[in-house]
Amino acid sequence: MPEVTEGQLTFRFPEGWQLAKYDDSSWYRQRMKSRLKGVDILAHNGGPTHWWVEVKDCEGYEPENRPRLSGADPGEVIQARQWVEQQGLKPKVQVARRKPFIVDEVEEKLRDTLAALTVAQREGDPELASFHIVWPQASTLKVVLLLTWNQRDFKRLATRLRSKMETALAPYGVQGFVVNEQNPGDAGLDCQVTRNEA
Repeated sequence: MPEVTEGQLTFRFPEGWQLAKYDDSSWYRQRMKSRLKGVDILAHNGGPTHWWVEVKDCEGYEPENRPRLSGADPGEVIQARQWVEQQGLKPKVQVARRKPFIVDEVEEKLRDTLAALTVAQREGDPELASFHIVWPQASTLKVVLLLTWNQRDFKRLATRLRSKMETALAPYGVQGFVVNEQNPGDAGLDCQVTRNEA
């Protein structure tokens, strides 16, 4: 049974699935890690659909991660920008959030993974050969944000984030999904996700 572990979560797929923990692949680590970001998991079952999974395990850390779930900048960032502007430093200083909006991060990782896999394909990298991005016209790419979060709030958050992801990913012609460890099948992922005890 193919499986891959990301942080405290293990993903178990049925036989026949091909998986890569992309950001741990030797090609990515040696060639791209310091230059480009990457999604966590590449998966496909031999059919025309490929899944790229970004894992955000926030369970138990919801308060610290809540600002990442909003596209609006936190008040502190707005105040810092105002101060920089008042001091006349705007031409030289840029104020940004420490952690980006989660949808922006997923989009950046999609874009960087597309670029990196194009290079891997051009160079004939065997480790990532089954995940090359030049597929037949009928193939589909699904980008999945697997977000662990308090179950009480998850459905509302997932609905809002999926809407934002659909908008952000539309230019790439891919489908976006927001799931948690209990419902990966909603994105077509035929897997079980279990939490490993520390």
